Amino acid sequence: MSFTTHPVMFIIGLSLIAIGFLMWRLASRWDLKGHVIDTALKSAWSRRVVVSDELAERYRDVRDAPGHVSRAGRVAGHAAKHFAAQAMSVASLVAFALGLGLAVLAVVWK
Repeated sequence: MSFTTHPVMFIIGLSLIAIGFLMWRLASRWDLKGHVIDTALKSAWSRRVVVSDELAERYRDVRDAPGHVSRAGRVAGHAAKHFAAQAMSVASLVAFALGLGLAVLAVVWK
């Protein structure tokens, strides 16, 4: 068995793995839950309050809004990015699995 058994399927599988990785990285930037868990773990580990830069930046973004309506809009924007990140995280896992399956199938298929 060699990698040249089904090269197109193998390349598509590797491409799906790369796309899944890039989607996962983008989703991790927008995921509020991940930032909160990271902050809580850092605070518990160091035994003092540690706020991550991403959460502090988002807090300042909402706090510095001129009015209540614009604050609500910014909070809604951050919430929309969070929900998009959750969906993108699931899609990246599917892309990982499909890519890995295609790459393995391309190698072992006679």
